[in-house]
Amino acid sequence: MVSLVFLGLAIVCALISRILLLIAAIDISVWWALGVFLPFGPLFFRLNYPEQARNSYLFRVATLVCIFGFVVMRPGLNFSLRGGRHTTLFAPQTKQPVGYAVEKPVSSKKTNSVSAAPRPSVAQRRAANATELERLHGLDAELKLRKRDLLHSDTEGNRLYAIDLAAYNEALAKATAEKNALVTAK
Repeated sequence: MVSLVFLGLAIVCALISRILLLIAAIDISVWWALGVFLPFGPLFFRLNYPEQARNSYLFRVATLVCIFGFVVMRPGLNFSLRGGRHTTLFAPQTKQPVGYAVEKPVSSKKTNSVSAAPRPSVAQRRAANATELERLHGLDAELKLRKRDLLHSDTEGNRLYAIDLAAYNEALAKATAEKNALVTAK
């Protein structure tokens, strides 16, 4: 609503400025009065007769200020540190693989022709778990920095932070459960 007030004021100031410029141009000549309506006519008039165009100066400046106010206060404007693009740390994962066009979705059933992949050893699982916990530790530090810099009024940023935090907690719980299982494994 405030932005529309600024826009209305800008239009009124621009009209008053143009009328004052037209009055000054009529005092000079009829040709200048017609020239004010042509493209770049007001500019040439102000350059040739700066003293006569001085009356409209205040309204021209007010027009620029009101346009700036409209741009700053317009509804739906989102000032963010990332240039308006919000991204999450975790890619969304679907529960079931999706096929494209005429492809059939991948089934989770094992067939006789496909042999099961060999299960990794306990040492390999421990190494993978340690790597995952390192990655999650880095994400924890990054999430803490994001939370510190997040404004309460940034609703979209808070929503994305909550999604990332939930995904982080889920991944941490899974990695911790794997670690606990590996402690008892031989």
